[in-house]
Amino acid sequence: MNYFIDTTIKNIKLEFDNYELTIVIPIYNESKNIEEVLNNWHEELNKLKIKFCFILINDGSSDNSVEIIKGLNYEIILIDKHNSGHGRSIRLGYDFSIKYLKSDYILQIDSDGQCNPKYFQNFWEKRKNYDFILGVRKTRGDGILRYLTSKISLLITSVLTFTNLKDPNTPYRLFKKEVLNKALLNIKESIDIHNIAITFVILKKKHKFSTIEIDFPNRIGGENSINLLRVFQMGLNMLFDLYFLKKNLK
Repeated sequence: MNYFIDTTIKNIKLEFDNYELTIVIPIYNESKNIEEVLNNWHEELNKLKIKFCFILINDGSSDNSVEIIKGLNYEIILIDKHNSGHGRSIRLGYDFSIKYLKSDYILQIDSDGQCNPKYFQNFWEKRKNYDFILGVRKTRGDGILRYLTSKISLLITSVLTFTNLKDPNTPYRLFKKEVLNKALLNIKESIDIHNIAITFVILKKKHKFSTIEIDFPNRIGGENSINLLRVFQMGLNMLFDLYFLKKNLK
């Protein structure tokens, strides 16, 4: 089954199967990676005998990522949208999964091969005892700049929110659907760095959460699309977003 949907999703009348798990994956020019990533995750989830569906959000790719995805014979819902960034892409994937699919759990990963499926069994085994399970990167292979950016982000957000956010922007996270839904009600769709905002809200609301250490290698292929200037701009926006989010949660 492979559905292709544009972003006009409010009037969808399709009937979807029930799943235990939906996997939200944003995609931007990942033609070198996406088939291998989906193959690896499909193999691991089948071993665990989980009924699952991939929710792929194409963020305006200009390569042949979409054509590759359409050629795969997996349970895939592919949502096509104009380029608006990672945060808005995962938000669309979350909203779609919550509104149209009946899975109890939602996993988010990235499409570049950095989220290794070998760790997922640990997440899945803990799912009934926690509302939110976050991967914490103990090693990173994606360069010193990305490492420093994450550490600075952790320091600033933890000080600003008075909350130890662990590794707040990790793209390897498992939610109970109802908990994610409640968290998103507090978060504007326009926020760039949704991962940090969601982590903060869930911890601030004192939902039960756990962390699992993961290795985070370099991407399989291709290049990261976010440059230093964009990271700086997103960081400033994030500080303002978290400030107002914190005020609204009081």
